[in-house]
Amino acid sequence: MGIVISLEPHRIKKEWKEEKRLLQDLDVQEVKSTAEKVFTPVFHRFQFPYTFLEEACVDLALESFLSGGKYSRYVEGRALPFTFQVQAAAAVGEIAGELYEFMQCWVEDDPGCYLKEMKEAVDSFIVYWWKRGLETGVRRQPLDYRKR
Repeated sequence: MGIVISLEPHRIKKEWKEEKRLLQDLDVQEVKSTAEKVFTPVFHRFQFPYTFLEEACVDLALESFLSGGKYSRYVEGRALPFTFQVQAAAAVGEIAGELYEFMQCWVEDDPGCYLKEMKEAVDSFIVYWWKRGLETGVRRQPLDYRKR
């Protein structure tokens, strides 16, 4: 009779270590200032800093950053293979969709806000942080290989 060992705890621990390393290169103040620059022009009657909107933007930018960092392990010759590009686009679209839906719920009262403009801002914000995560992950890879 064999023993069954679950590898899930080991996978989770490895994932946490990877995320922790990635987050060492992230400045939350930079995320906040980027969000303010991107979204303040879209929401004309809304003060951005220290609001629930800022919190949602930071949370989803972090999620996007970590997603990009995780895809960095698949980069070959400075490019992401097509299969992973498709998967990454789906992941980015899901994160952007979540932020857009969140914003859309309360922005209905702002007559100066156009949904198309807001969608473009959300997409560019999430893609920006995903690419930053990918770049950070790629930049950290040589350091990781030296430790093995």
